[in-house]
Amino acid sequence: MNRKKWGFENLEVWQLFLIQNKILYARFLPNRKADWDIIRQMRRAMVSVGLNIAEGYSRQHTKEKIQFLNISKASLNEVKACLLIMESLTTYENDLHFISSLLSQLSLLDTKILHLIRYFENKR
Repeated sequence: MNRKKWGFENLEVWQLFLIQNKILYARFLPNRKADWDIIRQMRRAMVSVGLNIAEGYSRQHTKEKIQFLNISKASLNEVKACLLIMESLTTYENDLHFISSLLSQLSLLDTKILHLIRYFENKR
């Protein structure tokens, strides 16, 4: 399918979000070892990260762009908090390693969002 790309789709931060969201969705499936409620909350928060990047980028006024990007960062912190809760509840070495790795990748996404905020702040 040949689809027109909007501005936010070309952002590096958006591309990184898509990768991390796919990893999060693929890894955390309902099973007996995990609390499905925390997984659903984490997924909703992660989707919110991407939606706020997209919505913020499309806003005309810089102040609004920054506001939505800050909401995106807050949602990302919610995802990190869910991961830390899951980490505190598991004893499986594979899960601990995966969560640690994902937290590192999410920190990179957090930094990219912050750079985009700084970019818009400097445009004022």
